[in-house]
Parts: sequence; structure tokens; C-alpha cells
Amino acid sequence: MSATTDSTAPRVSVVVPTHNRPALLREALASIAAQTCTDWEVVVVDDGSTPPIDAAELEAVVGGRLRLVRHAQPRGVAAARNSGFAAARGELIAQLDDDDRLAPEALSAAARALRDADVAFISVDAFGDEANDVNLRQRSATRRTLRLASASAEDDFVITFDGRLYAALLLGVPAAFQHPVFRRTVLDAVSPMANDHWPESAWAIEAAARGLRCVLIDQPLYQWRRDGQSYFSQATLASRMHEHDVEMKRALFERLQPVLQAEQGRLLGRALGNALFDRCWATQGAAPGFWRDFLRSLRLAPRAGHLALLLRRLRAG
Repeated sequence: MSATTDSTAPRVSVVVPTHNRPALLREALASIAAQTCTDWEVVVVDDGSTPPIDAAELEAVVGGRLRLVRHAQPRGVAAARNSGFAAARGELIAQLDDDDRLAPEALSAAARALRDADVAFISVDAFGDEANDVNLRQRSATRRTLRLASASAEDDFVITFDGRLYAALLLGVPAAFQHPVFRRTVLDAVSPMANDHWPESAWAIEAAARGLRCVLIDQPLYQWRRDGQSYFSQATLASRMHEHDVEMKRALFERLQPVLQAEQGRLLGRALGNALFDRCWATQGAAPGFWRDFLRSLRLAPRAGHLALLLRRLRAG
């Protein structure tokens, strides 16, 4: 999937998918224009905005280093990122959501970290109305992942990983592992983002599964907007969370099964089984396909909770 760079290609390409948020997009692009690393281009993918994004307005923020890719109809964030990756010319590829920002040192820190790595994840700092609660949860989740992965710290706030990162991410992918900067050669190793069922989480798990050299920049240089902008109720969010977790792990199970070692395959199967169990439990047994999911979960990841779930389902009729 990687494109061929030319002699005038920038060091870093920043891919920014966007849909109908022009004011926030300009704010995101202003954070790129303020980078201490100056050898960059920005690839904005307009995913069917109405009206279409005005290139002249964006060039007023980032100058002539803008590349604009358009989707005539909305295709989702995963497809938009894939289009941006294909258009990017840089040796390194970064990502930025259209409502987020990068701290001025983000690209410089990523470029340094990638001297001896394939993928550099960037720690996050939430801002907005929900920032305090989000930061507490995400820092706790990141510490848990680092502990499970037995990560080791190096100089310049860089944390390195070995093969244990894969198993740790199967138990949860904190926001710090959802914003990678990577060498463009990684595009030939990791599958394109397939759908919008947590594509960032799936990407991180697959990168670890394929043995890429991964590091974490332990500085909160990715600024993550969290101010209640979700359009979904809490109940709807919970339902979507379980649905996306199942579909993400099901797709990984099908895609990676041929290349995983036996223990890796067993761990991924167990993660899928646990996701199926959680969805069965959350839906109170009323969802279509309950018995199919229950039986597959029991086969992949048996636990005592299956008996409690079965009894609850039978009592409900």
C-alpha cells in the first residue's frame, strides 16, 4: 500500500480525515503549522463534507504544504485514513483527528523515537469539559498496559516493548496507543483499516502481533478533545462499545489467524470469546444471535460466568 516517495517529499505526512467540521479542522491544522519540526505536509481527506472543504481556507492556515483528497460521499474514518495514507509522500506518517490538536513538539519527538522503531505511539492529554475524568481513566489504563507488557523506559521519555505488548493490548487499547506515527514501510505489513469498528485499536493490536518495533512517547503531546461532543446516549454508547469490540476482534481473528503463532492465536481467540460474553451479558440475552454468540464464547473462553449467564437467560424465558 505504501507509495513511492520522491526527492522533494517531506519527512512527515500528517493525515487528517474530516467531515463537516471546518472550524475545528482549522484549529487542528493550526497546531500542525506550529510544529517545531518544519519538514512536513498535511493530507486532509474530505470525507463527503457538505459543502465541500474550501482548499483556500486551509491553505491560509498551512500554506502550500496542503494536499486535499476528496470523497464524493462519506465513507467513514477508516476509509478516509486509508485514502490519506495512500496519498502521503513522507517517510513518516502521522495522524490527527479533525477536532484534536498536536502539541508543538509532537512531530519532532516522533521523528526522534522512530530512529530505532517502526511505530511510535503518542501519549494523550485530554482537553475540554470531560478532560479531568478522561485523563484519570486513560492514565490508569495506560499504566495497566505498561505493567502487563513489562515495558522498559529509555531516555527522552521513550518506552520500548517486546512481544508482550500484543497480549496487553488484547485486554484493552488505551488512547495513548490509538495515535501512532509510523514509518511508511509499515503500510506494507499492517492491513489497511477495514471498517469503523475501532480501527485505531485494531491497527495497534495488529502492529504488535506482526512483531513491529513499537515504542510509546511518554509525553502527552497528542491533545484529545473531550467535551461531550458525542451524539449518543450513555446506553447507546455502551451498546456500540460491545458491538465494536466484538466486530473488531472477530475481524482480527479472521485476518491474523494464518500468521499468528499458536499462543498468539489462543490469546486472540480468548479475547474474542470474552468480547462475545460481554455482549451477551450486556444485552440481557435479548439480542439476535444470542445462542450462537454464547456457544462460541464458551468454546473460546470458558469461565464460571457462563453458567450464571445461562441461568439468567433461562429464567427470562
